[in-house]
Amino acid sequence: MLIGIALSPFVFDVLDINDWGNKEDIMDKACRLTLAMALMATAFRIPVKYIYNNKGMQATLLLLVMPAMFLTSAIIIHFIAGVGWQLSLLIGACVTPTDPVLAGTIITGEKAEESLSKKMRDTISFEAGANDGLAFPFVMLCLLLIENKSDIWQYWSTKIILQETLGAIVIGVALGYIFGKMLSFCISKNFTSKPAILAFALSVAFFVLTALEFIHVNSILAIFIVGLMLNKTLSKQEDIEEENIQEMMARLFTIPIFVFFGLIIPWHQWFALGWVAVAVPVLILLFRRLPFLLLFKPLLKEFTTKDLAFIGWFGPMGIAALFYCFLSYDRLHTEIIWTLTSLIVFSSVVVHGMSAYPLLKLYGKKR
Repeated sequence: MLIGIALSPFVFDVLDINDWGNKEDIMDKACRLTLAMALMATAFRIPVKYIYNNKGMQATLLLLVMPAMFLTSAIIIHFIAGVGWQLSLLIGACVTPTDPVLAGTIITGEKAEESLSKKMRDTISFEAGANDGLAFPFVMLCLLLIENKSDIWQYWSTKIILQETLGAIVIGVALGYIFGKMLSFCISKNFTSKPAILAFALSVAFFVLTALEFIHVNSILAIFIVGLMLNKTLSKQEDIEEENIQEMMARLFTIPIFVFFGLIIPWHQWFALGWVAVAVPVLILLFRRLPFLLLFKPLLKEFTTKDLAFIGWFGPMGIAALFYCFLSYDRLHTEIIWTLTSLIVFSSVVVHGMSAYPLLKLYGKKR
């Protein structure tokens, strides 16, 4: 990100992304591709047993903590930035998902494996993967309310919930099972070598990303579900071998997207906000997530207070927030959406990026 800032017109003026075409369109496609690989890598990282054995914890994180994060962010934006309720809710929805790209850098690697329990790493991975796609209904509801469409609730419940969200889960399960069985069969018959798993996973991720957009189904959620099913249907040995390659590809896609983000940061709009540019991200980083992990501790009995404090702090906002930001901006063309979302993402990258290793090391010592 710092490299992107240095190369941007604001500093050394080496690269201007506007010369390449429409900025919003470029970023939208880059975010989709990055999320596709990150979600596939995240799904391969989660053990199948974790999904079956922790349904209550998953429900707490997705059905209680996630809506609380959405509403808290919206309340802070409304009262601190003075933005209207509808736009505040929309921006709050954009920054709700925990980013799988940034979360992956916190929970992978030798130091993370030494310091964090397997269950903590799996929990952060699952939430980061699942709530990316599940933020879509929140974002779309806010957009529909702003656009004041007729039959909003009927459209939202049938089109957004049934077709795009539940449809993504059903199609994701079916495609993941079919593709997993196909690959297992080919490997068992020596039709393909094990290193080809990487090419196969890439092909599946990009196929699902593209094909489901054509039929208007939530492709982001579907990719994560497909990855979970691939993980389930492939043998354990294949999963372990594939995990490291997936992580490498996810990191490779992470590099350009944050350079792009650094190139387009709206500095002048941030400076125009004055003290609000400091207050909003600070309050969101402190109160968007951490208090609710501690509040719902009775429902998360597997973790100690220290565990929940660590999980609550590391809920970074990144590519998923930018993706929903550009999705919203494309429909409304309201500048404050980009200004505040980019400010919050920038703050999360800096604060979580700088605090990750020291707190990880400290937590490991305490543990």
